Amino acid sequence: MCNFTVPVQGRSGQRFFKNSKVLKDQQQLRKIRKGDILSFEKLFHRFYTGLCGYAESLVHKGEVAEEIVQDVFYNIWKNRNTLRISSSWQSYLYRAVYNNSMMHIRKMRREYPMEEQLAFHLQAQAGNPADAMEYEEIAAMISTTLQELPERTREIFELNRLEGLKYREIAERLSISVKTVEANMGKALKALRTSLKKYEQE
Repeated sequence: MCNFTVPVQGRSGQRFFKNSKVLKDQQQLRKIRKGDILSFEKLFHRFYTGLCGYAESLVHKGEVAEEIVQDVFYNIWKNRNTLRISSSWQSYLYRAVYNNSMMHIRKMRREYPMEEQLAFHLQAQAGNPADAMEYEEIAAMISTTLQELPERTREIFELNRLEGLKYREIAERLSISVKTVEANMGKALKALRTSLKKYEQE
């Protein structure tokens, strides 16, 4: 009978396994920096599903979670030449998704109250025939506010709110940066918020 002993992995073995994993991640990073699309695709498929699940647990919307994760990978490829990771891909990616998710949540907290107020006014008045005139006034106020916006700002707002395009899709269609889209959306929402406040005070 052949006797054998299963080796027990101690602390040194764990360190070796961890170091080997980090080494593989660094090798993959070097390939991606050189523009190796296959290495990038392997990284994407390795983590994408898990990252989407993690993002969804934070933002509670599947579509938004996917967009957040896609943005992370988009930025990795875009900035691959200068990308640095100090630990593992897993730590880097999950931290990036967490940070982007928190940015999205903070942004929604600033924007959503105004949109919620608009929706409340429009839906409440639309459901009450006796207040049809007030409903029309609110709708007219929104329309006037949008018409007074700069043409590019109005176009960006309508592409996002009416056509449902994401910020990156708008940026690609108009050949501008995502930051420019965000800035113009901020202007539009601020204008609507101001108009709604004035209407409530009248």
